[in-house]
Amino acid sequence: MNKWSLYIGNVSGIKVFIHWTFIFLIAWIAISGIRDGENTATILYTLAFVLCIFVCVTLHELGHALMAKRFHYTTKDITLLPIGGMAR
Repeated sequence: MNKWSLYIGNVSGIKVFIHWTFIFLIAWIAISGIRDGENTATILYTLAFVLCIFVCVTLHELGHALMAKRFHYTTKDITLLPIGGMAR
């Protein structure tokens, strides 16, 4: 899965990736807002909302990974997708 993902960082030895389709989601939201005639502030608020959800999903997946680490399981990486995240 990592060949389709961009590396964004490392948290407690766990690599974090973002899937390339998430970038398409952000672009689609911006283009849809422009096409529909939304003002710039509305588009930026919508993008900020999506990014806040993205941060929540990231924290959720880090919770899974760090809890697994606490019980001596290894988590190789976390991949964040537009539909959620995956810790493996």
